[in-house]
Formats: sequence, structure tokens, C-alpha cells
Amino acid sequence: MRKIWKCRKGILGVESAIILIAFVIVAAAFSFMVVNMGLFATQRGRDTISQGVQEASTPLMLDGSIMIRGSSSGNVSVIIIPLKTLGVKYVPMANETTVVSLRVENHTAYANIYTGINDTDPRGHSFDELASGSGSTTKAVLFIENSDGDDSMDAQEKGLLIISLKSSDAASKRENIFIEIRPEKGAPLSIEFTVPSELQEGYTTIG
Repeated sequence: MRKIWKCRKGILGVESAIILIAFVIVAAAFSFMVVNMGLFATQRGRDTISQGVQEASTPLMLDGSIMIRGSSSGNVSVIIIPLKTLGVKYVPMANETTVVSLRVENHTAYANIYTGINDTDPRGHSFDELASGSGSTTKAVLFIENSDGDDSMDAQEKGLLIISLKSSDAASKRENIFIEIRPEKGAPLSIEFTVPSELQEGYTTIG
């Protein structure tokens, strides 16, 4: 009887060991799943935050003062906006990916006047040469200094966005002008200024 009792005791010990091993395996698998889901959630959260920061910040900024050209009639016919990139290696500026909206207080509003990049190097050209053809249509053209020939503005490049206003859209003295440059990614660059009350013929610096 003692031998039989010992044998039964041994069988119970093996069964307990098997059950314990099963619990350990299940716990390990569950722990791995929890850790894996935690890492996945952390990665997705980090990507979401990064994307949110990128969308909330604009990749463009002013690179100097805005200039306007006063006509003989005392209206603004040309607006020149110097641009550069901010915190990114490049900003796509093709016609299909960028929008430039314009609103002149009380009488003019365009959802998009951007016509794309002009391959002409602005160095060695006057503002009047770059803005040639103004008066016939309202448009915005980007000239890139030190361009590498692609459809983007890189960190080492400088852009000149030249907005030409046709006669019926020209801004008068003391009128507010609102411009929004919206690239493919990131927040838009918003610009607002008032035409000086003593606007002279020729180019004037704003801000």
C-alpha cells in the first residue's frame, strides 16, 4: 500500500507540473501580446503627434520685406514676396501642389492665382523684368534663386513670389490685402498688410 501511495503521489506531481507549465506558457504569450500592442500603440501615437506638428506648422516663411509697386494712378500693381523654407529640406511648389489665394478688400477675391515656377533665374533681372506682363491678368509666379531645376524650393534656395494685379484688381491706398500661400503639406503662410496712404510711384517696402 505504501508503494501504491507513493506512485499516486508521483502522478499528481507530474500533472501539477504540466498544469504549471501550461499556465506559464499562456502567461508568456499574453505578456508578449500586451507588450507588442503597447509598442505598436506607442509608435502610432508618436507618428500621429509628428504628423500633427508638421500639419500645424508652415514650411514657408518670409525671407525679408515685402515690396509693392505703385502705379502712376496711385494703385498697387505688383506685390513681391521673398520666401524660404523653414525646418524642412524642401517644399513642393509645383502648380498642382500649391495654392495662392488673394483678396483685396472690398472688390477682389481669387481662390487660386498661382501659375507655377518660372525657370528664369531672378539674379541679374530687375523686378520690372520679372513682373513683365502685369496689368493684363492677375497671377502669381514663383522665381527661385540658385534653383536646381526641380519643382520644389530647397533649403539652400530663395524664392520670389511675384503677384501681378490687372488694372481692375489693383489695390488702392489704405486697402487691406490678404494673401495665403498653401503648400501641399503643412499649414499655409498667411500675409496681411495695408497699402500705405502715401503710396508713391515705384517700389515701396512693406514691413
